[in-house]
Amino acid sequence: FKAGFDSGDPAQCDTFSGDIGLGVLHGASGIRGVQARTSLVPYLSFENERLFARIDTFGVKTLPLGAGHLELLGQVRSDGYKGGGWSARKDPVPLGLGTLQITPVGAFGVNVLHDFGASGGTLVQARYLAELPLGRVTLYPELGLERQSSGYTHYYLGTTAADAAAAGRAYQPGAALNPYVGGLIELPVSGPWVLNLYLRRVFTDHNLANSPLAGHGHRDTALLALAWRY
Repeated sequence: FKAGFDSGDPAQCDTFSGDIGLGVLHGASGIRGVQARTSLVPYLSFENERLFARIDTFGVKTLPLGAGHLELLGQVRSDGYKGGGWSARKDPVPLGLGTLQITPVGAFGVNVLHDFGASGGTLVQARYLAELPLGRVTLYPELGLERQSSGYTHYYLGTTAADAAAAGRAYQPGAALNPYVGGLIELPVSGPWVLNLYLRRVFTDHNLANSPLAGHGHRDTALLALAWRY
């Protein structure tokens, strides 16, 4: 987040700036019967010349494009699962193109990713980020929308033969549009140390919510991290 806004300053393209630390990630599963995961993860949000990390998105800037760059990027996602009585699914391997446009009214991002993992599906993402200083605290609210292709949804929320037997019915969802809201709360602690809390709620498309594998109509993620600011 912070690194994304800093990237609008050309003077920072030749130096390292951003946050590096360690965090605790808690992610609820969107699959019925599958437990939420809590894990210790690295926290990376930085710019280093053309390389960047934005929490779950990593890549390299290529050609200048508008108020940003054309980016080659990949994401870390935990859509895979095991348990609940369902056939196991592997995590995706999304790679593709994107851009983050830094404007006076906020940042606008668009990504197009192909899953080179088991689903072979496609993800199209659009989001808006703002920066709101509130005294010592800075808030970065986020609004977004993700389109998942039918190949992607078939793999993660469609039923295999074993799933259909366990659920009592077969189901194959179509393409899905999942809106989400999120935000990062940034609090300086002492010197270069910063505490970051990131929260996100994804609202499940009805095509996915109708699957016998689906749990709640939403999926929540929380990340609490202590980072060193460079």
